[in-house]
Amino acid sequence: MKNKIIIAVEICLVLIIAFSGFKIYSYHKDNKEFQATHAELKENLNSLDTSEVKIEDNSANKKLIALNKEYNDIIGWIKIDGTDIDFPIVQAKDNDFYLDHNYKGEYHPFGEVFMDARNSYDFSDQNTILYGHNVRSGHIFHDLEKFKEQSFRDNYPDIVLETLDGKKIYEIVAVYPANVNDDYRNPNYDSEEWQVFRKFVEERNLLNNKLPEENEKILTLSTCSDDKDRLAIHAKLVN
Repeated sequence: MKNKIIIAVEICLVLIIAFSGFKIYSYHKDNKEFQATHAELKENLNSLDTSEVKIEDNSANKKLIALNKEYNDIIGWIKIDGTDIDFPIVQAKDNDFYLDHNYKGEYHPFGEVFMDARNSYDFSDQNTILYGHNVRSGHIFHDLEKFKEQSFRDNYPDIVLETLDGKKIYEIVAVYPANVNDDYRNPNYDSEEWQVFRKFVEERNLLNNKLPEENEKILTLSTCSDDKDRLAIHAKLVN
C-alpha cells in the first residue's frame, strides 16, 4: 500500500511538472506570436500605398485610413511615451470578440486594444473607453501600472491617438484601482450623472491633477489589475 501511495504521488508530481511546462511553453509561444503579428502590422503600415486615399482634410492620417480599408475594425492607433503601448485600436459589435482575437480576427489570448462597442468610432462621445489586457510580459496595457506614481505621470502625461479624423492628444488626470462593477465607463453623462462620476473619481484618484469639466471630452483606459479588479485611467482631450 505504501509503495502504491508513493507511485501515485510521483505520477501526480510528473503530471504537475508536465502541465506547468506546457503552460510556460504556451505563454512564450503566445508572446512571440503577438510580437511578430504586431511587427508585421507596423511594417505594413509604413509601406501602405496612400495614393488612392482621397481626403480633403490634410490633418487626417492617410496611412490609417488605408489600413482601415484592409482591416475594417481598426479605427485608430494609441501610443504612450515611456511605455510599450503602441498598438492599433479596434472596435467590434460587442465587447467580447477582441478579448481573445487580434486585429486580423484570429484567436489570440492577448487580444487587442479595443473601443467599447457603445462608443462612436470617431471618438466624439463625452467619454471614449478603451480596454486592453494586463499581460505580465508587458503587452497591451500592462505599463499603465506605472501611472500610479505621480512622478511617472508628470514625465509622460500624454496619450496620443491617431484616428481616422486626425491626431488627438489627451492629458492623463486620474488613475485609480476599481472594482469590475464600478460605474466609470459610461459614454455620455447628463449633468447629475457627471457630478456623481466626478465625485467617484475624486475620492479614488491617486494623482493630484485637476479633473476635467463636464464640457470636456475624456478618454478612459481600463485594464485588469492585482489591486482590486481593474485599473482605470482618465485623460482629457487637450489638442
